[in-house]
Amino acid sequence: MTVQRLDLGYFIRPASETGTSQPRAEPVLAYLVRHDKGLLLFDTGIGAADPETEAHYRPRRRALREALTAAGAALDDIALVVNCHLHFDHCGGNPLLAGRPVLVQEAELEAAQQGGHTFDHLIDFPGATYEVTAGETEVWPGVWIIPTPGHTQGHQSLVLRRNDGTVLLAGQAHDTASHFASEHLARRAAHDGLQPPLPPYQPWLDRLTDFDPRRVLFAHDCSVWEPPRTRPAGGPAEAATG
Repeated sequence: MTVQRLDLGYFIRPASETGTSQPRAEPVLAYLVRHDKGLLLFDTGIGAADPETEAHYRPRRRALREALTAAGAALDDIALVVNCHLHFDHCGGNPLLAGRPVLVQEAELEAAQQGGHTFDHLIDFPGATYEVTAGETEVWPGVWIIPTPGHTQGHQSLVLRRNDGTVLLAGQAHDTASHFASEHLARRAAHDGLQPPLPPYQPWLDRLTDFDPRRVLFAHDCSVWEPPRTRPAGGPAEAATG
């Protein structure tokens, strides 16, 4: 099982959403998973939005077809789509994959269908085929969907159990690798028994840690989280890679 990152463009997150005094340019990344059962696509890029949203985020798109071609694949090759959630910058290419099953959490699809969550034409299009889950599930051998609510109530991440170590496609469970690293350390501090006050962390990090991820990849950050180097007693330093 291999994973290829796809560059599907970027947008400008305004200062009002960055928690700083400056706007931030953020990539939009998808992931192509090659599995014995076929090709799985995790997220599909930036969809068309209304004028207000376009002006707010100023997106620059790279066509999904072009990105797949660069990765040695085509739209017709995709067997399965998984969206971490259904905001317009994650499900924009879904209408190009009509007829392919789209795996999404029940809470996420319900929110999308109620309006005000995303854009209707990216959800309700000819050939839209949803496979709804409510919790974690192994969709293909070694490929697990794990609910990671927070950014949206129905957000989900994808765990890939590879022979050389688990890869976690975190989507927007955390905006950045450094944010993930901070919460990972907060969890460690809590489990080490440090007394409060301690920084909070998402409770589903306990479940993700069960999979012992060797690499964590994100939807809006090109950085990759890996576990810190360890030095076994009496042995050389080892680097955890995936």
